[in-house]
Amino acid sequence: MRSFRTAAVAGITALALSMGTASIATAQEDTNSNANLSSAFPALSSGGFAAVGDEWDAGTPVTGEDALGEEHNRDDLPAWVQNMYDLTWIGAIASVLGVIVFPAYNYLVYTGVLK
Repeated sequence: MRSFRTAAVAGITALALSMGTASIATAQEDTNSNANLSSAFPALSSGGFAAVGDEWDAGTPVTGEDALGEEHNRDDLPAWVQNMYDLTWIGAIASVLGVIVFPAYNYLVYTGVLK
């Protein structure tokens, strides 16, 4: 009976927290109509996602050998390939940091080796 009461209290608490924060978040009116995604991407304000696609050369086909082959020039590739290549490296570095470096640092601080 005790575990049922604990589970019920935990469920009610989670429900109350989720409903309480949702009502606060939806109660606020949007007073600043200029704060949107188009302020970060100027092409979105002029023509939407099609303009971003034109800016990034989205219609240019690229094969894997063109982008990752032994003989490739980064400047000859379309902008979307360059951006995805950069995002891949950023994701790989973040993964290594999150899986290896930060847990090792946390362990060393926890054991007292680092202070």
